[in-house]
Amino acid sequence: MSIYDDISPQTLVIIGTAVAVIFVLIACRMYCDIRALRKGRKDQAERIRGLLLSNMLDRLKISPKEYFRKTSDMDKERHIWACEHCPEPDECEHMFLGEDIDPDTFCPNYDELTKLKNSKT
Repeated sequence: MSIYDDISPQTLVIIGTAVAVIFVLIACRMYCDIRALRKGRKDQAERIRGLLLSNMLDRLKISPKEYFRKTSDMDKERHIWACEHCPEPDECEHMFLGEDIDPDTFCPNYDELTKLKNSKT
């Protein structure tokens, strides 16, 4: 007598079906979560492009791909917030228009972005 004699074929079909349904449900949930994460990152990238933060990244020669790879979502949100609430937006615009102004004197993100640029990660 073997172990296969104790389990009926109907029981195996029911167990197999249950496992398949659970697998499909998990796969669907993962797909939805991945889509939501991608949409969130896409929205975040669009928000960054609409700010002077994008110009600062260009000035420091940090590619968007490098910035997104090296920076956590929380840090990106903090950079966005700091740029949106910058106490010196006119200084920033004048700098990008060509005036010789050191961004270290006014940009709330400059120090962290230069550290990011110099990191080897």
